Amino acid sequence: DPHCDGKPTTRGRWVIQNGPPDIERTMDLDGDGQCSGDIQHESDDKAHPPMGSHEWSMQCGQGTWMERRSLTLHDVPQGEKLTLLKGVGWEHPLGGWFNLRKWWYVGNTVSIPRLGLPSLNMQDAAGGFRTNFPEVVGTVTVWPSLLAMGATWDPPAVKAFGEALGREFAGKGANAILGPSVNVHRTARNGRNFEYMSGEDPYLGSRLAPAYVEGVQSQGVFAVVKHWVFNEQETHRNYESSVVDEKTAWELYYPPFQAAVDAGVSAAMCSYNRVNGEYSCASKEQLSVLHDQMGFKGFVQSDWWATHEDSLEKGLDQEMPGIGDDTGNYFQPESLLRDSQEALDTAARRVLAVMYRMHLDKTTKCAPPECKEWFLKPVSTPEHVALARSAAARSVVLLKNTGSLLPLEYESVPMARAADALVAPPVGTQSAKRIAIIGKAADAPSFDVNGEGQGNGDWATGDYYSGGGSGHLSGAVVTPLQGLRRMAAQLGFEVVCSLSDHVHEGVHAANMSDVAIVVAATSSGESRDRKDLSLDGDADKLIEAIAGVRRTIVLVEAPGAVLMPWKSVVDSILIMFLGGQETGNAWADVIFGEVAPEGRLPLMIPESEADAIAPGTGGEVVYSEGLETSYRNSTFKAAFPFGHGLTFTDFEYSSLTNVSCDAHASPGAMCLQVRVKNVGNVTARALPQLYLQLPPEAKAPSAILKGFEKTALLRPGHYEEVTFVLQTRDMSFYDVLSRGFKKAKGAFRAHVGASSADWRQTFRFCIGTCAGRHAQESAPSLRGRQ
Repeated sequence: DPHCDGKPTTRGRWVIQNGPPDIERTMDLDGDGQCSGDIQHESDDKAHPPMGSHEWSMQCGQGTWMERRSLTLHDVPQGEKLTLLKGVGWEHPLGGWFNLRKWWYVGNTVSIPRLGLPSLNMQDAAGGFRTNFPEVVGTVTVWPSLLAMGATWDPPAVKAFGEALGREFAGKGANAILGPSVNVHRTARNGRNFEYMSGEDPYLGSRLAPAYVEGVQSQGVFAVVKHWVFNEQETHRNYESSVVDEKTAWELYYPPFQAAVDAGVSAAMCSYNRVNGEYSCASKEQLSVLHDQMGFKGFVQSDWWATHEDSLEKGLDQEMPGIGDDTGNYFQPESLLRDSQEALDTAARRVLAVMYRMHLDKTTKCAPPECKEWFLKPVSTPEHVALARSAAARSVVLLKNTGSLLPLEYESVPMARAADALVAPPVGTQSAKRIAIIGKAADAPSFDVNGEGQGNGDWATGDYYSGGGSGHLSGAVVTPLQGLRRMAAQLGFEVVCSLSDHVHEGVHAANMSDVAIVVAATSSGESRDRKDLSLDGDADKLIEAIAGVRRTIVLVEAPGAVLMPWKSVVDSILIMFLGGQETGNAWADVIFGEVAPEGRLPLMIPESEADAIAPGTGGEVVYSEGLETSYRNSTFKAAFPFGHGLTFTDFEYSSLTNVSCDAHASPGAMCLQVRVKNVGNVTARALPQLYLQLPPEAKAPSAILKGFEKTALLRPGHYEEVTFVLQTRDMSFYDVLSRGFKKAKGAFRAHVGASSADWRQTFRFCIGTCAGRHAQESAPSLRGRQ
């Protein structure tokens, strides 16, 4: 009926007919009961469609035939279009804060059953199903942080993680994950760095983001890449203006987002901050970069309460969470209806496209608030727990291992401190049979924002397993003490403990042992940056004191970079970037040699606070350093360089040369191959990295990461030929005049080695006037344990 506006009336009828799947053919239902085609099911119930209601909708027309494979924009009345563009599910009690209604997801849109449109059930966060309802705690896996996954430098591992994550979200009734978080670190003290898998490098993020997106979306759950854009600090995040030049944006901060777009990410979330004076969610320039220059086909939603105006015509498609006072609540019907019909249709079409592309009309399990059974459903499995443990262990970065102290083997560690002569060893002990586990962090509990007795914590409080804020997960964690003590007992070690940061107690425990393990940590959370880069409590003093009496292993748990003023006096240092519920078991796997370390630093460990960029404190945060962050800044001194990571053997690099590219390489690509040989005594993996030094016209500050590949497990004496593919974009720079990427011409140097500061082989080549000149160099003096 031409006047029904999509609503069932006494003149309408629900009709389902035979035909190919998802195809509906009906005539205008004008009340005369005449229908062409073979009717399979027919109902006169004007309020509810017959069976298959999630696939069929009421038709309105004027006598013409209609055939469609999915709902078209023409079928959606104006009022329903508006509901696609605004969140629901939150309430604002008088005088109180915003509350999420029970059994609603963090982000929701209303379902429209008569149109076959599901609700969008969107849940935090990128690193696991958020345990914001107490009943959810214990039903999901507390995964390693995304920064920990970044430390694996392993796209297949990230994809497997994404698949498992997608299964858990789908099992909870969610059809969207508010992740991945891919911002490139600028400020080492950023409270949300643990959420950002890119670490400090755009190429690393560009390799890992697609794996995450593909893994999650393979489970029928759509991914939301965030936070667009230049949200590199939490200080004044709601109003600071990030001032970033175009070259820096395209070469340093945009690439992980571009990679996610190229991988088919379904949605993007714009950030709280301003960009060059405009709020990110109202920046037509930045939203146009996404839609028009990057080719993004999905929809853009605001971060929660990050909308400051009706910015539909500027490219924002959806406001979240849909309630607010001084911020948010701008996408009201009366406001949106003042926008152009084209802008409204474009936004609605983008949301609908995601629904149909991801088949959410067929797979969505519930619409809030009727989702309680799904929230309560246990979705963590033994397979997921095993994967979480493996991922955490593979994320561990071995920074130092003097005298091959690790892995610990029964009776393998010699006494090696001058103080040992003054302290009698335990009776009968000639070598390592007793270990000390020292430090308050060794048995720290998980923080539950819903629990009692949480001290002065709040929603933004993190713990040593999961960072704070919207990305926090609570659960039954395996502490370092529990994991280490369990495996130590299995191997025959005795264990003594001092579970505080008191120096005297720690030294006493160390004197009772043959080797000491000190666990030290810090954490961070959303909405605030870290005050400094130090470890919590008196950990630094404790470590120095213990190192004075026993061979010492330091296990660091951190949300990002930390200072290590004691690095020269301890024997072994390892770091894990918030490893989730299996932290203790992962530590044990590495310490006792069940797993040879594979992790590499996704960031630089600075020598001092001065060797990192501090958060801006004014209204404008000018990225005046341009590309010169992290290892790209020659004035910064690293305690441990970006890309660094040791294992229990040595690798030799040789024979770097150019080879023919295979059919998968893009036109203009160049391929280099290096031989990596295990010359040590332990089976392990190497991770050769390629850093490319571009010609002067590129104005690149240093050689930058443009390739990495993880080898298979290499037995002693075995080698692997590793191939790097330099795509045209890898050899290009952003040209401000032409506003696009331009392939550089001149002399290039490709350095291959074990980190940004450990190059083993160099290959020189030219593009342009010196084309055809190639040379290979080696750097044997840099050979060492990786």
